[in-house]
Amino acid sequence: MKFTTVVAAILSMAAIAIAAPTPVAEDVQARQNHGMCVKANQGQIEQIPNC
Repeated sequence: MKFTTVVAAILSMAAIAIAAPTPVAEDVQARQNHGMCVKANQGQIEQIPNC
């Protein structure tokens, strides 16, 4: 392999590592799930408690 090919491969791996998702802090993670869990019971929508 040529030197420039090796350098390009290393730079692309570094770019992927930088773009990888990072762990989310606990306080932010708690706010991310703000949806409501619901179910349908004979055509009526009901909220699932403690979901």
